[in-house]
Amino acid sequence: MTQNSIYTDYNANVPMRNCAKEILIETIEIAGNPSSIHKNGQKLRRIIENARKEINQSIGNISGELIFTSGATESAQLAIESATSMGFKNVFLNASEHDAVYKYALSKYPNAKLIPNDENGIADINWLSGEIEGIDRPLVILMAVNNETGVIQDIAKASTIARQKGGAILVDAVQAFGKIDASGFIGYCDWAILSGHKIGACVGVGAIIYAAGIEPSFNRPGGGQEKSIRSGTMNAPAIASFGKAAIEIANNIDENEKIKSIRDDFENKLQVLFRDVIIIGKNAKRIGNTSCFAIPNMFAEHLVISLDLDGICISAGSACSSGSTKVSRAIAALNLDEKLSKCFVRVSFGYQSDESHADIIIDAIQKAVIRAGKVAA
Repeated sequence: MTQNSIYTDYNANVPMRNCAKEILIETIEIAGNPSSIHKNGQKLRRIIENARKEINQSIGNISGELIFTSGATESAQLAIESATSMGFKNVFLNASEHDAVYKYALSKYPNAKLIPNDENGIADINWLSGEIEGIDRPLVILMAVNNETGVIQDIAKASTIARQKGGAILVDAVQAFGKIDASGFIGYCDWAILSGHKIGACVGVGAIIYAAGIEPSFNRPGGGQEKSIRSGTMNAPAIASFGKAAIEIANNIDENEKIKSIRDDFENKLQVLFRDVIIIGKNAKRIGNTSCFAIPNMFAEHLVISLDLDGICISAGSACSSGSTKVSRAIAALNLDEKLSKCFVRVSFGYQSDESHADIIIDAIQKAVIRAGKVAA
């Protein structure tokens, strides 16, 4: 193919927005440490605090403590350590959580019960309600939006169930932030995890939000930055980019409708071309940019490589698990045929996606399937 590279892996990383690049470069030029009391240090401190306000504004100015981290993985660990220090013991963890949450949660709570999903990838909240009955102070861990399928979970209902039993809910809001209305999940979280590079900020910055009444863990001693919750010299340029990206997505909510239109056009054409294609979450609430699908007998790794050779970036599973030939937990949790499970890929569109991209990707998929004879070796 002769067209320029087409990037449709936005759930893995969003290309930096211009506003984020500009403030990043501007802040990098300021020599100093945000903890220093001289003018440069205090200028960087003001930039950081302004970014904190911008992110808080973008999610609706909720009450709580927003602490900057190096990314969602560290935020997840801080949240789980906080829950542990608060004495939560009865843990319910969704089977399709991202490894950043799933693996660390199980390292702290090896007896955690796994919340099953239905055929659409939706967590079974009725099962959760039944299992929590009679449990004191349950901790529910549930991502707001699945990174692979794009399926939206019912955080409000899960939170209500947990809190009625004196419990709490820890929410990975990484894929939800900027893609759905924050009022639908953020106010129900006791811990919320955010990531900068998933909204077009610099890689290497994230945040954790502690709701009022939640006690952070202070088991990581250091210089005392971020109220001694997350010590270490603060990455002012990255944090500044996070703030600007958050404001831009909040001010351009119509961007999501355009992206959804491209995704829907892509799926409609995919279903016309391949009558047997399976799209996860097609009958559920999903974010508008994500399509997780399988063409039977066309193995995911073959399709990803074939499209990559044509200059098109898609993915199979979570980016953090690239290089692995195992079926992801998000797909495995659907209890599908093993061979079919190995055929799922993810196309995730974003703010630089164009209406023409759907046709180009469909054409490339058709050629890849024809070359493979629809039979994966």
